[in-house]
Amino acid sequence: MNTLIVYFSKFGHTQRIAETMAQKLSSAGDPPRLVSADQLDPADLQEADLVVMGSPTHNMNLPKAVQPVLESLPRRCMKGKQFAAFDTSYKMNWLLARFTAAPRLNRKLRKLGGEQAIRPETFFVEAREGPLFEGELERAGAWAASLNGRPEKEHA
Repeated sequence: MNTLIVYFSKFGHTQRIAETMAQKLSSAGDPPRLVSADQLDPADLQEADLVVMGSPTHNMNLPKAVQPVLESLPRRCMKGKQFAAFDTSYKMNWLLARFTAAPRLNRKLRKLGGEQAIRPETFFVEAREGPLFEGELERAGAWAASLNGRPEKEHA
């Protein structure tokens, strides 16, 4: 399966999550391509069967730098492709937890014609500049492994 992992990262946490996913998916088969959102070219999507996209949550939304990237993609460019969306965010109460970047990425990718492969996921940072909570990289690896139909046991 040709997998493309696209990420935007301001403080490096979303990038670390994306790199962990790439390592996990590499150990299961073909190595995915890892591309920063600001380097994404619509042609990158053409050969991908699966697009994994991640972003931090800024002000309970997608970062301003990610929005124009998504808007510049051609209509229906995700047609026939599966996708998965993730974000990094603070831990929020149950009411605010739905206002993270992943559900918004999910909607945008679906609107571009993609088919959701897995529910969006949030990985947590302790503070604005981090670090990631302990165990989040392992959780990201398990989430990525489930994209290949190989769920892993939860780490204690």
